[in-house]
Amino acid sequence: MSNQADLEKKTIEALGHYRKALAAVESQEQAEASAQRALTGLLPDLECAILEDCAPSVKDNLFRTGLVAISRSNEAWDALSKATTTLEVARQALVALERQLGYIPGVSNVAANSRSIRHSPNNGSRISGPEPRLTTCCVRRLAYRRAGRR
Repeated sequence: MSNQADLEKKTIEALGHYRKALAAVESQEQAEASAQRALTGLLPDLECAILEDCAPSVKDNLFRTGLVAISRSNEAWDALSKATTTLEVARQALVALERQLGYIPGVSNVAANSRSIRHSPNNGSRISGPEPRLTTCCVRRLAYRRAGRR
C-alpha cells in the first residue's frame, strides 16, 4: 500500500474516531444536564422543607434524594470529562493526519470548508463549524469546573 493510500486510510479511521467521540460527548453532555436539572429541581423542595419545618421523615427523604442527585451529577460530570478528553485526543490525531495528507478523504470541498479541519493563520489546524463549538464549550466547562466553580 502506498504512503498516500495508507495516510488516507488512517485519516478516514481518525475521522470515524472523532465522530464517535463527538457523539459520546453529546450523549454525556445531555446526561450531565439532566442530572443538573434534577438536582436544581430538588432545591426548592429542600428549601421549603427546611423553612416550613416539615416532618423529619420528609426532610430525610429529600436529603437522601438530594444525595442520589448529587452522586448522579458527579458521575455524569466524570463521564463527560473523560469523553471530552477522548474527543480532544481524536481531534488532535485528525489534525495531525490532515496536515500530513493535506485534505480529508471522503469530505467534499463544500463540507471541508464548513465542517472539517481547516488551517487557521492564528493557531494551525483546528476543527470548525458546529462540532467545534460543542468541543470548545465542553473544554471551557471542563476548565471552569476543574477550577472549582461548578
